[in-house]
Order: sequence, then C-alpha cells, then structure tokens
Amino acid sequence: MLRFIGLVVLLALSFGFGYLWGKQPTNNLEQTVKDFSRNMVDTTLGIERDLHRRQRLVDAKARIVQAKAELFNRNTTDAESELAEAVNSLEAATRGGKQIDPQAQVRELTGRIRELRLELSLGKKVSSAKLDEIQKELDILLRK
Repeated sequence: MLRFIGLVVLLALSFGFGYLWGKQPTNNLEQTVKDFSRNMVDTTLGIERDLHRRQRLVDAKARIVQAKAELFNRNTTDAESELAEAVNSLEAATRGGKQIDPQAQVRELTGRIRELRLELSLGKKVSSAKLDEIQKELDILLRK
C-alpha cells in the first residue's frame, strides 16, 4: 500500500511539474511572438519612411537635373520653377524623419538651392557647376 501511495504522489508531482513546465513555454512563446510582431512593424515602418525619404531625394535630384537642362536651354523661368520643386521635395524629405546628420545636410542643400533660385530670379548668371555640386551631394545622401 505504501508503494501505491508513493507511486500516486510521484505521478501527481510529475503531472504538476509537467503542467507547470508545459505552461511556461507558452507564455514565453506568446511574449516572443508579441515582441517579434512589434519589431516587424517597427522595421516595416522604418523601411517605409526611408523609402519615402529616398524617393523625395530622387525627385529633388531629377528636378536639379531638369533645372540644369533648362539653364542650358536658357529658360531661366523654367529653371526657377524646377529649383522651387526641388526645394519642396527636399523639405518633404526632412519632415517626419529621424533627427540625424543627413537632415542637416539636406537643410544645407535646401538653403543652397534657394540661393541659386534667388540669383536666377534677380537675373544673375548661374553656372551649371553649382548644380553639379548639389547633384553630387544628393548622390552622397542617397547612398546613406
């Protein structure tokens, strides 16, 4: 009889420990899945923000190239409007982004483009070398 009671206690203890051990990984699994899904959403949103920022930088670069072509064709009013659109694209790229070093570079480029646009509106001659420099800096920003 003592063996039987010992066996029942042993089975009860092993069942209890098994139940607790089986319950623990479920909580860990649920927490792991929650953490994984949260990380996935954060990563996806980060990728989306970066994609939108890059798209705006590419748009600005396209506007700079178009402004260079307009200057080559001596259409200063069209070049001015292209530079204004480039400024708009760069300002959109800085909105809602992380506060990191490329933001300062983008703001500096925006200021330089505004200066060139002002020079064009005043009737001054703008060299395409300045636009080439801005285009190269945009290329550097796109690589980051």
